[in-house]
Amino acid sequence: MKNAQLMTLGDITVYSPGVLIQDVKGIGDPKTTCPVELIEFRLDPFAVSTPHSHPSTEIWRITSGHGQVMTDDGELAVKSGDLVFLRPDRTHYLENRGSEVLSALSISWKETR
Repeated sequence: MKNAQLMTLGDITVYSPGVLIQDVKGIGDPKTTCPVELIEFRLDPFAVSTPHSHPSTEIWRITSGHGQVMTDDGELAVKSGDLVFLRPDRTHYLENRGSEVLSALSISWKETR
């Protein structure tokens, strides 16, 4: 089947203290590329991710917990079920202010022309 393919999850890696990331990989056909990056991440209770920016647009779907998305222009309260849109090349990070794991699924892509 070529129009639908299974993908696999990569190894869980530590991105920063309290932050675990797991990339989605392996389309199976090395000639096929995926135009988006998909990452699942978890932020331990009361942990803070490392501030960063990147040239990709990103959407997070918060899958558990609650916290604050911090950006150069303020902070945004988030909870399980929320979708967060992050513009490219803007510094952002996440604070887990709760006593449970905050987890999210991130989809990012670079603008194509």
